Amino acid sequence: MAGIYIHYPFCKSRCYYCDFYTITDSSLKPPFYEALLYEISLRKDFLKQEPIETIYFGGGTPSLLDPAKVNQVLETIHKHFTVVDLPEITIEINPDDVSKYYAKQLNQTQVNRVSLGIQAFYNYHLRLMNRRHKVMGALKAVDILQAEGYDNISIDLIYGLPEMTKAEWEKTLNKAVKMNIQHISAYHLTYEEGTVFDKLRKNGTLIPPDEDISLWQFNTMTDFLENNDFIQYEISNFGKMGRFSKHNINYWQNKPYLGLGPAAHSFDGESRYWNISDISKYLRIERKNDDIREKEILTASDRFNEYLMTGLRTYWGIDIAHIEQHFPDKNSDGLLKTIGKYIESGHIKAEGNKYYLTRKGMFISDKITAELFV
Repeated sequence: MAGIYIHYPFCKSRCYYCDFYTITDSSLKPPFYEALLYEISLRKDFLKQEPIETIYFGGGTPSLLDPAKVNQVLETIHKHFTVVDLPEITIEINPDDVSKYYAKQLNQTQVNRVSLGIQAFYNYHLRLMNRRHKVMGALKAVDILQAEGYDNISIDLIYGLPEMTKAEWEKTLNKAVKMNIQHISAYHLTYEEGTVFDKLRKNGTLIPPDEDISLWQFNTMTDFLENNDFIQYEISNFGKMGRFSKHNINYWQNKPYLGLGPAAHSFDGESRYWNISDISKYLRIERKNDDIREKEILTASDRFNEYLMTGLRTYWGIDIAHIEQHFPDKNSDGLLKTIGKYIESGHIKAEGNKYYLTRKGMFISDKITAELFV
């Protein structure tokens, strides 16, 4: 099984924390759309006839793409790839773009899962991040989509915001759960190089919360969501049973996927590919073909490290039997020695030959996986 990711780079405005490749020049939308359709046909052999079980429209703001064009993209994918019956098809949506008309039009497509970029339930937090929607708009967007029949809705939340109080975070979680949604992705605010937030942090305008506050927010969130029938199946992702993101699971389980659009990444099981982050060059794809894409051949050590990094993030963990079968040249004894240290400290738990991060371990997952790398 495999997945396809479509990067729609257009945004009306740029969020202050975002370091994804985005553009605001709407005049480039028509040529981008034609280039995207061409790239779908160009990459038809990349996945080697693997059945496509997930398709994901990300961005950028793919809710700016007319639903009729979404349908045409999906029809083009079906034309050139083998797609399973009832694939998971997700689109990221800005709450501000949702109207009754939009929801009805979207419902005429094959999209069966939506991911709403709500991020926060306080307007001053949204203004701080330069989000263009307001809280009431986010709540209304969920109501409209549910009224139209969407029953697989995910929302994004951000914690670790400067000066966010405990009460604000608790009320945020309460509001999220009361919306009767099926999935929540919650990420700690990061200050990526070159973003507005990074500049504000460096000049002292924004002061990140202390680590103990972030840890409290993480633990409070995990406890609260688990008590409300959400399963933490990955460090930042919580879903009701049967409503996990199949597309993201494919990433974490190192299944092949094809990325389309500028800055999109692909993986064929052995190598990683990425389209360059340049819309002008991407629009010349019909003349230049693979001139827009770069490639990295992964070594056995690269693949081993990625298995550790992605496996430990999930509640499926890592399996020593899998390592010995697929990475026989790696020293599992040395790995177990390092794992043993973290078992003693309460950061990793063992069940037979499988190992998982504990709640305590999740908060320092990057440090742990870095120590396990070869």
